[in-house]
Amino acid sequence: METLLATKAKLEAAGIDVLGPTDHTIFKSIYFFDPNGHRIELAADTGTPQMYEKLDAVKREMLDEWSRTKRAPKHAAWMHDGSMAAKA
Repeated sequence: METLLATKAKLEAAGIDVLGPTDHTIFKSIYFFDPNGHRIELAADTGTPQMYEKLDAVKREMLDEWSRTKRAPKHAAWMHDGSMAAKA
């Protein structure tokens, strides 16, 4: 996170608009546009071993569900409902 925040500060000092950091539970990221107009995302890992074990246990089921439904699987809803945030 220290490097991500330092990079954000450097980009902003150069006059580049930066969005974030955005909290994605297992990582945080910043977003900005390069000189050609491409959106760039830089991320820092913030997940805990417990979070990764939980994801690892359902990864196949998540992929199978996505393949069938093309909808976001609910296996990792904890990443979005805040229930793991206090443990991060």
